Amino acid sequence: MPADRLIWDNHACMPLRTDAQFLPELHRIRQAGVSVIVLNVMFDNIMPWHEGMKVLSFMRHWVLERKESFLLIDSVADIDEAKRSNRLGIAFDIEGMKALDGNVSMVKTYRDLGVKWMLIAYNRNNKAGGGCMDDDAGLSTFGRDVIREMERVGMGLCCSHTGERTTLEAIEWSRNPVMLTHSNPRALVDHARCIRDNVMVACAAKGGTIGITGYGSFLQNGDSSAENYFKHVDYAVQLIGPEHVTLASDFVFDPEELASFLANPLLGAQRSVPSMFDPAGFPDLANYMLRAGYSDSDVGSIMGGNLYRLAQQVWK
Repeated sequence: MPADRLIWDNHACMPLRTDAQFLPELHRIRQAGVSVIVLNVMFDNIMPWHEGMKVLSFMRHWVLERKESFLLIDSVADIDEAKRSNRLGIAFDIEGMKALDGNVSMVKTYRDLGVKWMLIAYNRNNKAGGGCMDDDAGLSTFGRDVIREMERVGMGLCCSHTGERTTLEAIEWSRNPVMLTHSNPRALVDHARCIRDNVMVACAAKGGTIGITGYGSFLQNGDSSAENYFKHVDYAVQLIGPEHVTLASDFVFDPEELASFLANPLLGAQRSVPSMFDPAGFPDLANYMLRAGYSDSDVGSIMGGNLYRLAQQVWK
């Protein structure tokens, strides 16, 4: 695999705590050749926004103290610099607009702290719109106002975990391309968290991207191997083209915390921890795509080039 290829994991989950037990795992991800990783810092229904702000502040502080290995991403130029200096670029995401506490003005605060994208609703409805595991009433006036503010300050909009009606209305309303950062094809796995072909096509038609996740619950037979992961990538590529497909491991670094979360009905009340694709395996996935006949250009786009292009369009 070319050493200069950008590898971007657009969503992974560290423990939502103010301790550094698992953060050193990022050294392993960097050494594996990953260029950029986006870490979740809070999501709806599990923790109040002010607790999430503590997590965000703690993670920022930890990364800033280790500038020899990591670089906080604020701009596209920072991605170039992280790659040039052989550091792991780190940014943050928020899963659900409850983090705003009803205040559109909070969008810029999060953006200034390194949050590069935010999704609308995490499984259940909130003030902004509908969740994928709820009675989705569509995008609200508040949700539309938030999207306009995200466009103004340069934050990406994500519709993973969001209800189908709200997602389609958000894609139509947004002036920028929209991401579904970690949502797999429902044609392969019939799960509320997965998305139908019409959503994928609508997103791509506006220049957006669909991120295929390596989380086992959304992969056929719960198999998170590179071979099976590739099948889901390939389905999306055949439907909407390689220029609209990206990757997000959705890897949870603390399996004990994941087991506790999965018992929550808001997360589907799963009884067992699924297998997950480790982001350190992304270089192997790239090689698998090449062996399957993908061009080097298409592999480069899927591994990170498409997200780089989207960042150029959306970030400010």
